[in-house]
Amino acid sequence: MKKIPSAALFAGFLSVIPGHSQETSKINFKGAQAFYEFGSIVKGVELATDTLNNVWNQRFGGTFDLQASRGEQLNLYLGAGSIFWHAVPVIATQSASKVFYSDAILTKAFLQYHNGDKENTTLTGKFGFIPVKYSNSKNLGEYLFRTGTYPGFLNTGNGYTAVNTSSAAILGTQWTHKISESFTHEFFITSERQSYPLHDFSLSYLAKYKGEFLNVGLGIQLDRLIPVTPSATTPNKRNNTYFTYLGKTYTNYPEYYRLLALGATKDGNSAEALKWTTAQNLVDSLRLAWETDPASKPKMEKYTFKGIKPVAMLSLDFKSLFGGDNFHGDELLLYSEAVLMGVQNYPIYYENRMDRLAVMVGLNLPTFGWLESFNIEAERLTSKYVNGYRIAREANLPLPDFNYTQLDGYDPKDWSNDDIKWSIFLNRKLIDGVNVQAQIANDHLRGRRYTRVVTENPLLINKAHWYYMIKLQASL
Repeated sequence: MKKIPSAALFAGFLSVIPGHSQETSKINFKGAQAFYEFGSIVKGVELATDTLNNVWNQRFGGTFDLQASRGEQLNLYLGAGSIFWHAVPVIATQSASKVFYSDAILTKAFLQYHNGDKENTTLTGKFGFIPVKYSNSKNLGEYLFRTGTYPGFLNTGNGYTAVNTSSAAILGTQWTHKISESFTHEFFITSERQSYPLHDFSLSYLAKYKGEFLNVGLGIQLDRLIPVTPSATTPNKRNNTYFTYLGKTYTNYPEYYRLLALGATKDGNSAEALKWTTAQNLVDSLRLAWETDPASKPKMEKYTFKGIKPVAMLSLDFKSLFGGDNFHGDELLLYSEAVLMGVQNYPIYYENRMDRLAVMVGLNLPTFGWLESFNIEAERLTSKYVNGYRIAREANLPLPDFNYTQLDGYDPKDWSNDDIKWSIFLNRKLIDGVNVQAQIANDHLRGRRYTRVVTENPLLINKAHWYYMIKLQASL
């Protein structure tokens, strides 16, 4: 089969747009990038079974960008390429995890509309697969589109690469309204494409004020506002319910209590273990009683993937106080972002909003011309569960991952070790178009298994876990 050049594909697409002729369009090559990223996961773990010690990790690839235009108002953007990668973790008994893989990748594919000429437009609309970057972060943050609600989870990286990938790609539409030079607001309708249940539609809003010294942003996401399959978004499964018995609320998922009992036993806390074993036995016995006498069954409430997720941002640009001529770029910028992953509390798993509040802070340090960027970031989240969505993906339930290790059970105290995350990022230009970047972090790094599935949970779940990565990047 003969290959069709990308320019011909673009021209063919534009020719079918009503009211426009082939002759009025133009196609531009916007640039290309190539990279090689390598480094080591010094310490980490995958699903409590595969310990990662000094695991070398590398990948390389390249992308290109095209733009097709019709006058000043209509533009079509395409970014594509390929990447070569190897599985993390490498499993000794699986030869398929020991080879390089290659994937074709799409970085963008969207139609953009301006309500006037590009330089003076006040309204911009985008439709399709859209890259979104709204904050100053280099690694952590960008919470509006990189977090879950029920269960709450945080992402960094993009599933392939780790260094300087603090952005998200959404499937849907984005509208940006510029009210003044200082104030803009944006409206998003997005379709879930990564975490189960897929395809649900969410509605998001983000407003930003930019001053010389102070910058503020407020946003909100109505996560999964319009479910495609309501029974998947709010599952009517026995393990997804909770009930009240003799004035106390229980989850109708006895496995939760069994794992709590195992965790208490591991700690040598026999009283705590007996408490959870008693709760497990009670739920088991009640289940049997309800099968015999359904009329005795109390009202069952359900958990849901749906939720409301507010976001707030603040940054202070100290260059305006010390004189911008002495510093370049975004140096001396102190910034912060916070997200509440679910406003509503639910019994058992989601009782404390503070455990669903993630806050990050970052600072761009001055480099006096030695570097293009020297950035440090830190984040705090006190969730008592694994930062992941494994139960959501495997059991199709909107519950946190308390089943991380069947052997040791579940102990909430175990997950205070991952409350603090941190990242250091450096960027140095070698020559025009060629940069070397480095990132050292204990963040939410995920692996990609030889099955091509991104790990549901991070590889770094302990204070002692960290990695370093270096990226060589060339751009035209």
